[in-house]
Amino acid sequence: MNLSIKQLRAFIALTETENFTRAAQKINLSQPAFSALIAALEDEVGYRLFDRDTRKVQLNGNGIHFIDIARRLIQSHDDAVVEIKSYATGYKGKIVLAVLPSMAVEWLPQVLAQHHRAHPDIKVELLDTQWDRCLKAILDGRADLALTAGQPSPGTFSSRMLFADEFFLICHRNHPLAQRQSVDVAEVAQHAFVGFSQGTSIRQYTDQLMAPHSFNYVLEVRQLTTMMGLVAANYGVSIVTGLTLFQFQHKDIAIVPFRDLSLQRGIYLVTDKERQLSQCAKEFYEFLLEKAESFTPRSAP
Repeated sequence: MNLSIKQLRAFIALTETENFTRAAQKINLSQPAFSALIAALEDEVGYRLFDRDTRKVQLNGNGIHFIDIARRLIQSHDDAVVEIKSYATGYKGKIVLAVLPSMAVEWLPQVLAQHHRAHPDIKVELLDTQWDRCLKAILDGRADLALTAGQPSPGTFSSRMLFADEFFLICHRNHPLAQRQSVDVAEVAQHAFVGFSQGTSIRQYTDQLMAPHSFNYVLEVRQLTTMMGLVAANYGVSIVTGLTLFQFQHKDIAIVPFRDLSLQRGIYLVTDKERQLSQCAKEFYEFLLEKAESFTPRSAP
């Protein structure tokens, strides 16, 4: 069955006016064209919808049953048109953002809350995962954008650096390094070290930091909350980034900056170079850039 919205609107107009001439005028058609629409509609449904006489046109039993169907179909069509227009203009839609777990601790939640208040009809879905899986989600089309550490291959991805994220030592408040104004990597290497697991973004960078040294790994973990508990229990020291320091505000944990201020990682906003963003994703991209410009990463405990 191939019913057109134009036929359905003509049907509704005729039920309201009970007159072909007035109904045709109501939807801005000539009477012959209007009559042809009604005839085509009745042919399509397979039965007559109106009883006709010389004075007026009235719905018959079939028409009375069909009128609710016609109204539902028209409403569904109109709702779909509004949805399409809203999506095209960026007022509605869904965005999937792949993000490192360390990014989702302090800065990003505040940004997402601001975006939701400004655009309540835009749904943002977070895919928090390891950095390589963030990039794979972009390539697979499962994510529109990614927030990750380090610049990915420019041949495959488009990326913009948002800001630099510094590294810090965390240790128990009674640890020998806790009262230091600053430390260097060589000093950290002399103490029991709790590291993040292989495959995590932070582990990549700590491996680079310790390249000239040999860290005394006593345990490896994946979760920030696990790391906080171990350091608070004086199990060992660790290295974390400024974006995650919010997680380590604990009475038994000291936060110490590194003497070498170049110990930092770049945070990048990444998209697929070959895939165009939807309108709402484009606007979200610009929103993230704007918020990053006004963000001052934590540079001291």
